[in-house]
Amino acid sequence: MVIFLYGADSFRKNQKLKEIITDYKKKHSSFAIEKFYLQDKDVLFSLNDFVKAISLFDNMKLGVIEHKTLASKKEEKEYINILKENIKSKDVVLIVLSERKPTKTFSFLLKAPVFFQEFDTLKGSLFIDFLKKEASKKGIEFDQESRDLLASVYEGNTWGLITELDKLALLNTKKITKRVLEKYVDVSIPIDIFRTLGEITSAYNIGEKLTLLEELFKRSGDSAMIFNFLTTFSRSRGEKKMMADYDVAIKKGKLEYEEALVDYMLR
Repeated sequence: MVIFLYGADSFRKNQKLKEIITDYKKKHSSFAIEKFYLQDKDVLFSLNDFVKAISLFDNMKLGVIEHKTLASKKEEKEYINILKENIKSKDVVLIVLSERKPTKTFSFLLKAPVFFQEFDTLKGSLFIDFLKKEASKKGIEFDQESRDLLASVYEGNTWGLITELDKLALLNTKKITKRVLEKYVDVSIPIDIFRTLGEITSAYNIGEKLTLLEELFKRSGDSAMIFNFLTTFSRSRGEKKMMADYDVAIKKGKLEYEEALVDYMLR
C-alpha cells in the first residue's frame, strides 16, 4: 500500500502521519518501521532491501519516505518502480511525505489505489476553524476579539499557533480575552504592540503616528505582523475597506507591507 501526504502545512501532515502509525500499532502485534530520506546516499538500496527482506518476527512493514527530487533519471525510475510494485501490497505500507504536489512523472500518487491527502496552508475562515477546534481540545475558550488577534498573528502557521495554545492551556484561566493575550502570549514582537497600535489609531497628529510606527519597526522588523495586527484594530467600514485594499495591493506585488503602513499613517 502507498499513502501520499502532501502540502505546506507540516503540522497537520505530521499529525496525520502519527494517526496512521498509531492505527497500525493497534491493528498489528508487531511491525517494522523505518524512515527514508531520498537525499541520503544509497537510500534506494536501503528502501529496496526494506520492502523485499523477509522477517520471521514482523508481520507488517511501514516505511516513511521524505519525498525529494532525485539526482538522476535512473534513480527516479528505480524509485517509481519501488512505489508502484508496492501499491497493492498488504504487508508493506509506504507513506510518502511531500511539501508540494507531485510532478507529472509522479502523478500516479494522486490516483487510486494510492491513498492521498493534501494539507495546504490554512487561511481565513479555515484557519479560524482550525484554531477553534484545537482550542476546544485543550479546554480553552476565546472571545471573538482575542481569537481574531491570535488568528491574525499566526494565520497559516499551525505550528506557531499550537505552541501558543499549549502555553495558554497551562494558565489558571481557560477563558481567554485580549487582556490575557496581552499578558501571556509569546509573539515575535513585544506584546505592548497592542498599546502602541491603540495609540496610533487614536492619534490625530501624523508625526506622532509615524514616530510610533518607527518604534514598532525598530523593535520587530516584522512589518507583515504589524500590518495584520493593525487590521484587527480597524473599526469603521471605511477603515476596513482601506486595509482590505492595501492587502490586495500587497498580494499583487504593488505594495510592500512597510509602504502600506506608512501610507496609512499619512492619511
